[in-house]
Amino acid sequence: MNIIPQHSLLEFNTLAVPAVAEYFAQVSSDKDIFECLAFAKKNKLVVKVLGGGSNVVMSEFIPGLVVQFCAQDCKVIQETDQSVTVKVEAGFNWHDFVLYCLSQDWYGIENLAYIPGHVGAAPVQNIGAYGVEVKDCIKAVNGVYLDGGDAFTLLADECGFGYRESCFKQALNGQVLITSVEFLLSKVPDVQVSYAPLNKMSAEKGLPTPSELARWVIEVRQSKLPDPKTLPNAGSFFKNPVVSTPDFNRLIERYPSMPNYPQENGVKLPAGWLIDQLGYKGKSFGHVSVHKLQALVLINLGGTGKDVIAAANQVCEAVEECYGVVLEQEPRLFH
Repeated sequence: MNIIPQHSLLEFNTLAVPAVAEYFAQVSSDKDIFECLAFAKKNKLVVKVLGGGSNVVMSEFIPGLVVQFCAQDCKVIQETDQSVTVKVEAGFNWHDFVLYCLSQDWYGIENLAYIPGHVGAAPVQNIGAYGVEVKDCIKAVNGVYLDGGDAFTLLADECGFGYRESCFKQALNGQVLITSVEFLLSKVPDVQVSYAPLNKMSAEKGLPTPSELARWVIEVRQSKLPDPKTLPNAGSFFKNPVVSTPDFNRLIERYPSMPNYPQENGVKLPAGWLIDQLGYKGKSFGHVSVHKLQALVLINLGGTGKDVIAAANQVCEAVEECYGVVLEQEPRLFH
């Protein structure tokens, strides 16, 4: 393990914004972590944890010590005829983990195929897609506190999970490094196809197997989301807003065709639809543009993190001015 000064993070973020870490280290063991924490303490550096870099907007200079956990082990820790509990190290690629589970006939996360990033970032963002959130399959999250290196284990109901939310983005933001996640998965298929376009595909082709469903999800996501290796992006840039029922009733009168998804606390609206209706698909803001096929995605071609945020702010301002709806960005600022 090497601690590298003035290290470029250009290849460590899928938006491909230029960024330099004051210090950078890739770690894969408790020993590596403790060495990094000791180095940071000695040099009075803040430790900042980087996952796969697929859900961040980086500033041009990142002070402190940036640490990326890279271990990728996966092992069964409990098993019955109906279910299996697996412990997966945080550096495991998320999509590869989904495919591995399917190869073992473990089910529950097939709707989350083709989401970029590492396993360790999944609980932070409480990743979700097509009617499934990862919190529904998480049993526990393990890691260490950056202030002292003490280990912790949080059960799922202690993680503060919500829509694209968790305690790791709130109370514990910047305070922990996740080293592994424990998932409780089913051995009994129970495919979820309630969300469009999966329900449409199911009506046309019949109920899929979990592996078929994963292939559908991959197909849909590939058709909508550009490959960041070709067009640098951070996936869906905006959260789908949840508005109050009175606000929704006001909006649906003006926009009768507006898609909507009733929730316990209001009505969820598709942010992509709101942006698309304003004619923003393909709209350019200098080096940053809205993807021509998917209004939720911002494409960066040579811009900085500031450029990306400036473009996002213009989109948010236009949506709020037209609909009175406030959009929130999904990617976190890494600075």
